[in-house]
Amino acid sequence: MQTLADALSQDAPNKRRLLRVLVVEDSEDDYLLIVTLLSAGYEVFSRQVDDAASMSVALRETWDLVIADHRLPRFSSMKALALLKERKLDIPFLIVSATIGEEVAVEALHAGASDYIMKDNLKRLPPAVERALAAVELQRARRDAELALHESEARFRAIAANLPGMVFQMHFAPHDGGLLFSFVSEGAQPLFGLAPRALTDDSRLFLERLQTEDRESLKRTLGDCAGRLALLRWEGRLVEGERWISMRASPRELEPGLLSWEGIITDITREKNAELETLESREQLRRLSAHVEKAKESERSRIAREIHDDIGGTLTAVKLDLAWLRGRVAEPAALKEKIQIMQQHLDSAMQSSIRIARDLRPSLLDYGIVPAIEWQLGDFQSRMRIPCTFICTEEDMELDSELATAVFRIFQESLTNISKHACANSVQVRFDATESTVELEVRDDGAGVSPEALHKPDSFGLRGMRERVQELGGRLELDSRPGAGTTLRLSLQRRAPAGGEQQ
Repeated sequence: MQTLADALSQDAPNKRRLLRVLVVEDSEDDYLLIVTLLSAGYEVFSRQVDDAASMSVALRETWDLVIADHRLPRFSSMKALALLKERKLDIPFLIVSATIGEEVAVEALHAGASDYIMKDNLKRLPPAVERALAAVELQRARRDAELALHESEARFRAIAANLPGMVFQMHFAPHDGGLLFSFVSEGAQPLFGLAPRALTDDSRLFLERLQTEDRESLKRTLGDCAGRLALLRWEGRLVEGERWISMRASPRELEPGLLSWEGIITDITREKNAELETLESREQLRRLSAHVEKAKESERSRIAREIHDDIGGTLTAVKLDLAWLRGRVAEPAALKEKIQIMQQHLDSAMQSSIRIARDLRPSLLDYGIVPAIEWQLGDFQSRMRIPCTFICTEEDMELDSELATAVFRIFQESLTNISKHACANSVQVRFDATESTVELEVRDDGAGVSPEALHKPDSFGLRGMRERVQELGGRLELDSRPGAGTTLRLSLQRRAPAGGEQQ
């Protein structure tokens, strides 16, 4: 018969599949017949054994198939099958016999035999071999796949167990809001105080650990993301311990109306506390800034009153005295000239005190915000010689003192910026009001600025305007591009003057 070396030495184009066959048979003729039948479809390498000892030696080699006669003088197919199983060899085992009965054949199949063929019907041998080889290959492939899957799951579980949070797979039905965890990592224990199995057995335990409003929030968010197959990003609070969790997951449609979400839940309590502390610090700074601003305005008003009432009154009295003295001095002319120069100095000092008092606290605000803006714009036009337009929808607008002062200061700052940086040829101002809002728009056709310049950290004038608006719960927009001018838009909630407060 052909040796293994002969079988392997065939030219590649003529090579057929090599089949290594161990034949347990005491009849040389039957052995040769079996090999001949198989040689029609395979390059056969075979060996004949007829007892347990010779088979044990042969099993040290590699075989694709074992074919055994059922009854031999010193051996049997059942003993051969037992020897094969004892060695834990996954090799197809076929029984060929002239005497095996149906009951014994069934027993052999239950014991692990692949098939049995009667010797008077050996034409069934080649297809039986094909089926047995295919079945073993399929079984091996399935076993390899299961092993690979098991190893993959083990790696995944090991990774998931070491992640800072709970990795999960969850099924969600949007029509009824039902949740079902099909996988939960070991992170469930530190996060929720639950074993992973507890959550997969009863997913309601997860929802019960959320605060009521956050539970409903999660269902709404899941429903919205499910409709769009969008990534889930949700944060909520646990019932116990004032703790926060974050849920991030990706959706996958299993079938119409059923989604699978794979993601992770993490504890974000520390981040949330830091965020709340930051917000609280900002709120404290905002309140402090508002308090400082109010104190500044109050101090300005006090100083303005003192300048007007005290210094202004004194200067006026001195001026009147000088006028009286001048009328009573006849000679010499040099003395009259000196008195006139002193009067000029007094006039200049009085104008300065009026201007300083006005800058500290515009007295025009006592007559209303609209006249104050109109006067300020007229003064700007006179000083800068820039044509200005003023449009106002409500001449008799009444605002409370704080709101009126904020609007006026922001308007002053906008004109200051135009005079310093804009190189404008014209300025348009629109001042509108409704029952609920006050809106101011200042537009120039000057040089404009880049978006980066609008947000420079050292833009203290702009920062001051924004802080004023934020304190009043309003909105401030600056729209500018190099060469296209600048537009400031201010919108504030309207507040009427408090009882007894007058414009």
